[in-house]
Amino acid sequence: MAREFRQQACEGDTDVQGTAAVHAAAEGEDLYTRIIAAQNEIATLAHDPNRVIEAVISRAQELTRSTGAAIEIVDGTDSVYWAASGSASSQVGLRLKLDASLSGRCIAENRVLRCDDAEHDERVNLEACRRVGLRSMLVAPLLHEGRPFGVLKVLSPFPFAYRERDVRSLAMMAALAGAILGHAIQYSDLLTNYNHRVEADLSEARRREDSIEAIHALIHDHAIEMVFQPIAALENRRVFAYEALARFPGSTMATDAWFARAAEVGLGIELELEAAALALSRLDALPHPYRLSINVSPETLVSPVFDTLLSRYDTARLMVEITEHTTVNDYRRLRERLDTLREKGVLVAIDDAGAGFASLRHILHLDPDVIKLDISLTHGIDGDKRRQTLVSAIRAFASSTNATIVVEGVETESELRTLSRLGIEYAQGYHLARPVHWKDVAASLGVDAASTQPSPG
Repeated sequence: MAREFRQQACEGDTDVQGTAAVHAAAEGEDLYTRIIAAQNEIATLAHDPNRVIEAVISRAQELTRSTGAAIEIVDGTDSVYWAASGSASSQVGLRLKLDASLSGRCIAENRVLRCDDAEHDERVNLEACRRVGLRSMLVAPLLHEGRPFGVLKVLSPFPFAYRERDVRSLAMMAALAGAILGHAIQYSDLLTNYNHRVEADLSEARRREDSIEAIHALIHDHAIEMVFQPIAALENRRVFAYEALARFPGSTMATDAWFARAAEVGLGIELELEAAALALSRLDALPHPYRLSINVSPETLVSPVFDTLLSRYDTARLMVEITEHTTVNDYRRLRERLDTLREKGVLVAIDDAGAGFASLRHILHLDPDVIKLDISLTHGIDGDKRRQTLVSAIRAFASSTNATIVVEGVETESELRTLSRLGIEYAQGYHLARPVHWKDVAASLGVDAASTQPSPG
């Protein structure tokens, strides 16, 4: 099922180099056009500091191709996350000591600072960076009358994500934002609004603290349970792989909601790593030629901790399913990581394809080995010509790109027969087999259920 790793050939001549130079110049002109447009937008909002903040962080994130952005305001010896977007949005209200953060150093030195790789930068709090999945960041001072009162920050989960043009872009955005916001701060508008906002957000803050405590307890106590659902060939029902699925005993909250909440409070990577570790602890006990399939987000996939975790196992029998709902801002770096895994035998799958636009982007940019079709396409397909046409089209695309289709959520024999008639080769769902605990998988395969105990630490 696994295809040969494709090598990308890079050829160039004088004409190509000349064309590249033209494209680079055009790209630069387009960037400055977008910066000017963003500055004009911000200037028109000068009467409303809160809307200025929202515009600044969203445009800063966009212009630098970042996954998150934030504005921090100085309050005594701390800097306070006043507003944030993207992957930084869960950090609003967070306080950092000025003397122990890159933001504080930026304010002290009154210049833009760049961190290319938090794993190798003594200026940053490595533990905090890992907690939010941050590898690179830019921090620019916000100035009013020549004095810094805060910072504009952008961040990325990838190392070496920023170039000099990103530094210039952020500096220009920070200069305009500082002039407008500094005037508001001078008259205490922002600080007054901030106090009102804190009071209004106390309930959410308590909810956030409760979630953090609950997720930390889950991880500390290894309280997640893993169940395993087979992926089988339609022709002979022979099992190809087992997908590991997390369950949260005693909770009324759905599995997806747990992972979504963890991401909101900055613990998404930690919770995914815990689930992945529990799943991988069964890999060595899974007989050949079966594969184990695990679910990870792009942020977790590029995490150094995930890389260390995988190094303990035979990844030639592993399939990694990339969650479809996560936005990716730098496909090139993600693909480089996936190519490294492919060299070690890992199959790359796009999960829940068809459930959202993000999955289609993943398919186009990441060249997956496996495309898993969401249950929304499978349910009722035996009586729906439009679903049949769409699945046939996706299958044709997969065939032309040497990918394999796996359909999820097959619940009836009629659906199964229809999918088989459409040329689908692999499926999973309740009609084939429900998710079961490891002891049941082990019994069906004739292996010792206790031969590999979970050891996620």
